[in-house]
Amino acid sequence: MPVDDAAETAAEAEDRPYSPFNVATDMPSQTNHAEADRNHYWLGRILVLHLANQILYIGPHWYCSILMLMFILGVGFFHCSTVAGAGALQLSGGLAVTLLSLYTFLRCALADPGILQKSPEGEDQLPSVRARTCGICQIVQPRGCQHCHFCQVCVEGYDHHCPWMGKCIGKKNLCAFYTFLTVAFSSLGYIMISALAQPPT
Repeated sequence: MPVDDAAETAAEAEDRPYSPFNVATDMPSQTNHAEADRNHYWLGRILVLHLANQILYIGPHWYCSILMLMFILGVGFFHCSTVAGAGALQLSGGLAVTLLSLYTFLRCALADPGILQKSPEGEDQLPSVRARTCGICQIVQPRGCQHCHFCQVCVEGYDHHCPWMGKCIGKKNLCAFYTFLTVAFSSLGYIMISALAQPPT
């Protein structure tokens, strides 16, 4: 293949819009913020949105996050409709645990997991003897950092990839993840106890 044709093919692949359902190996590369759209850009397979002075990180498994969101709202709505006749206290408790679970879920699902990015000037940290460089992102990885092949980014303090959160769990959203788990299981426990405490009809 001529050099000009190869360069043209690479340019076309670079301009091709990314789809989370695309299983091809050519993923969008990390975007320079100066060249990206002011409201959104891609970091690997994670879409970064600037919305109402907030930065939202939407991972490739966003559809799993929507399923989890529907589950939280569905369980909360079912519980509130069941205890609606039991009094305002029971209804308020149901609404409280549902909204708290919803808040902690969104707080984790839309947070930055700790994505490592190249220096804007291109002057990344020089690798030391024990440091390693990601062969895909070409970034020096500090201790505990790992490249996620789902999100196609290097995540600092990588713990695991959670499809229900849509992306990785790392240094910057690990606390929010465990907060959600604590609140979610506590809410389910409250709902079960409230359901068992209801007098039979």
